[in-house]
Amino acid sequence: MLITYVRSSSYNNYAYCQMQYFMTYVLGYQSVSGKKAELGTIVHKVMECLAGLKKADQDASARTKYLKIKDDALKEVKCLRTDLMSEELIDELLDASFKFYTGTSVHSWDMSDKHMCHNLIWKTLKYNGGQFDPRKRNILAPEPHFDIPIEEDWAKFEYKMPDGKMVKGQLAIKGTIDLVTTIDDDTIEVIDWKTGRRLDWATGEEKTYEKLCSDPQLLLYNYAISKLFPQYKQAIMSIFFIKDGGPFSMCFDEQDQKIFLKMLKERFQEIQKNDTPRPISSDRSNWKCTKLCHFCKNDWPGTDQNMCMYIENYLNKNGMEKTLADCTREGFDIGFYEAPG
Repeated sequence: MLITYVRSSSYNNYAYCQMQYFMTYVLGYQSVSGKKAELGTIVHKVMECLAGLKKADQDASARTKYLKIKDDALKEVKCLRTDLMSEELIDELLDASFKFYTGTSVHSWDMSDKHMCHNLIWKTLKYNGGQFDPRKRNILAPEPHFDIPIEEDWAKFEYKMPDGKMVKGQLAIKGTIDLVTTIDDDTIEVIDWKTGRRLDWATGEEKTYEKLCSDPQLLLYNYAISKLFPQYKQAIMSIFFIKDGGPFSMCFDEQDQKIFLKMLKERFQEIQKNDTPRPISSDRSNWKCTKLCHFCKNDWPGTDQNMCMYIENYLNKNGMEKTLADCTREGFDIGFYEAPG
């Protein structure tokens, strides 16, 4: 398979289902977000705006009256500086976020959903006296994006595309971190909000503290911030499971960066060698296929086969090169990545 970049979702998706990975990250088809995922996006947007406004407050002069930020979804967000810690600001941000994301959603929404978002936001803000409230933090970067090439010989790639075009370069890690804060002159803390369950969906096992110490997402983020903010010697990685266990914090160092590179190399080479991606179950009877997978719940256009089975059959009959030529989503670029909103 072709692979030019890795982000935490793609790394984990390959372990979850190779065929879903192939259809998403190689052929370029997107699943429709579930309602729970969209609810999480609403909560994340409020936390992101709070962090942005706090950063604006830190950077503003003493005479500044209004705090303002530009947001990709909500456009201009502003508040009186004196209202930064107010409950009214939370309500305004939730109203705007809820309206924006539900306005384009395929799911149905009502006030009970908004109330759930409200509860999740306040559960996070009030935890341990506001320990994880962005407004009580020293903000280094809210929602920083990263696109970092891996400068190792093994990370080089060169592919001949079906149209004859050559694609070559270095494997990159790409993504968006929820929040980076400073603890002192030597230490930063990365915070990642989670509104879902504390599960490894590939194995079905609960993510314990021990498992989180070797979690690919946290190791990837640790490597990324070592490149983004090299002036800090120590990094704390905190992942906050709002509904399922609260925050877990781990300290990572240079040794963990080496561990991540080893994991990344193995996954990169495994994906490159795999020209026959496997589905979770051959007959798609697994509940993860029937209940969770967009590609199993929707047919390939013009056929009575679901998308997953159609691509598997096409791949088995015609091989990887022809499948890439005939079945890649129109307009998709294997090297392009759009950060999640």
